Amino acid sequence: MRLSNERVKSLQLLLNDLCGLDYTDEQAQEAGMAIMRFVAAKAHRKQELNKTKEDSDGQVPGNHGTVTQ
Repeated sequence: MRLSNERVKSLQLLLNDLCGLDYTDEQAQEAGMAIMRFVAAKAHRKQELNKTKEDSDGQVPGNHGTVTQ
């Protein structure tokens, strides 16, 4: 997977404006992919933590209604 040329150019502008970094196209491509991996890992960890919390609360995943007898 690779970022589009538009995304690379946008990232280069952001990196320059916010951090003063003058990245080549390939450096920006690598940085963009690293950012995407980081965000995906954070989202996955959050899902896992939420699942663990639900399990430890005694809830059945997907069954959040009340039990009636």
